[in-house]
Amino acid sequence: MNSDTLKGLQALRGLAALSVMFFHFRWNINDVWPGMGDKLFGWGATGVDLFFLISGFVITLTAKKSAPDFTGSFNFLKRRALRIAPAYYIIFLITFFLSGAMSTFHYPDKTQNFISALFFQPIYPDHGPFYVDDSGMYGIRWSLNYEIYFYLIIGILMITPFRWLTTCLYFSLTLVGLPIMAEKGFSFSAEGYHTDSAFFGLITNPIIFLFLAGMLVGHTYPIIKRLNGTIMSILLICSLALAFVMFCDGRFISHGLLSSGWIYLLIMIFTIGSEKKIGKFTPSFLVRLGDISFSLYLVHTLMNAGIGKRLEKFGIENGPERFFLSCVLSLVLAWLSWRFIEAPFLNKKKHNAKKSESTGPTF
Repeated sequence: MNSDTLKGLQALRGLAALSVMFFHFRWNINDVWPGMGDKLFGWGATGVDLFFLISGFVITLTAKKSAPDFTGSFNFLKRRALRIAPAYYIIFLITFFLSGAMSTFHYPDKTQNFISALFFQPIYPDHGPFYVDDSGMYGIRWSLNYEIYFYLIIGILMITPFRWLTTCLYFSLTLVGLPIMAEKGFSFSAEGYHTDSAFFGLITNPIIFLFLAGMLVGHTYPIIKRLNGTIMSILLICSLALAFVMFCDGRFISHGLLSSGWIYLLIMIFTIGSEKKIGKFTPSFLVRLGDISFSLYLVHTLMNAGIGKRLEKFGIENGPERFFLSCVLSLVLAWLSWRFIEAPFLNKKKHNAKKSESTGPTF
């Protein structure tokens, strides 16, 4: 753990992954106590919105440290690739073998789903914001389609003159201009616009405003970290209480900036602002949870299908026991993935980063 890491934000990343995991395992509780799993964890899918906000923040700080030329762009994209590709493709391969392996290619829909997952390709135009089979074995990748798209665009725009202005113009065109020109109107709804093209749906989907909001926080980070830590800590507690009340009441539990996004945006800002005051008190297990959050996000869906089917052979029935065991196994496998897949590549990335001067927190 680098001393420059924002521990509070790292903990938020871990909690976001945990909430998504609970959301996908809630059906075990519903089987015994109908509706209880939904009541407890129906909001959990919104953890993806927090991921997007944090990604926008991190991308901005990383891009600021990158030279505005082809070398800087290449290094930026390489670092992002090292962050995502190794763990994703190894877990993707494991998922493939646990979900039928070569028999997958006997079914056109499964084959299409496999190819889509292999190349981060959206395929279903009227299924926003996912544009893939989000209930399938590779369904969790829908959010990575946005991540990859965003990384590529920022990496390309880094080599343009006035790159931040160019970035604003690009997303103004794709998120506002294109929908209006296509006579789709304008909306903040994450369901997106009805279209015949899944790719058009993805690049115009308003859920991307979450990345942009995170980027705006990244640009104002030097100001935020100078704010009064005590006041920001109080506001953080208030924002967490607000989220608890709203989510328990079933409000703002959809994707998008005007749904759960604005609540998470407040929590993220206040977490960053209170870092110097309470960051050192962040429990180490939450920081470690943030470390393994990407692997946890990828690996936990195996508990509902690939590995989950095998649990039934051991007499583990659907219910709270399977919910608990699925959570524990997911955390263990996520730690193993982080330790033996992610960490070696991240260490390589940090080693290469030493060649340039660090000007902000690391992630």
